[in-house]
Amino acid sequence: MSAKPRIERAALEIFVERGVDAATTKLIAAKAEVSEGAIYRHWKSKDELALGLFMAAHRRLSDLITAQAEQASGIRDQAAAVVRAYCTVADEDWLLFSFHLLRLHHFLPFYQEDGRDPVTMVEGLVKRAMIDAQLPPGDPRVIAAMAIGVITQTAQNKAYGRLGADALSAHAPLMTAAVQAVLFAR
Repeated sequence: MSAKPRIERAALEIFVERGVDAATTKLIAAKAEVSEGAIYRHWKSKDELALGLFMAAHRRLSDLITAQAEQASGIRDQAAAVVRAYCTVADEDWLLFSFHLLRLHHFLPFYQEDGRDPVTMVEGLVKRAMIDAQLPPGDPRVIAAMAIGVITQTAQNKAYGRLGADALSAHAPLMTAAVQAVLFAR
């Protein structure tokens, strides 16, 4: 494995374990078994590295939500597609997904860069479903936040070790049913 992927994995492990602020390029370099200079050949700073990793997961999640929701028919299928998108990203690379999940607050100023963030996308699905009378009226922002919360709270508890070693997708059927219940609750 070349230096860049080793640096990224080492950084993810340290960022998840200690947080971005407590991580240092010295710690990352030691864990990746490279010189500190190797980090600076690819990134201007530790913060640029962290943001790049975060945005990679964020964009992958947004792209999957778009692709899967576009192929779904009706809000129930779209809800299942959103759950599937989160589970796919989580199961592909749990370390990257958990970093993304646990550091959302840290990167809040960056992740709504173009309206293609997962929250805005789910709000759009909810709003369209209300316009099309597939869902009862309500505040799409609140409904989307609650629906996504079902998924992210489950994932967060997995990240904290409360759900065992199961893949997030092992919980997809129950999360899908819960998201659908939130969508129709009034």
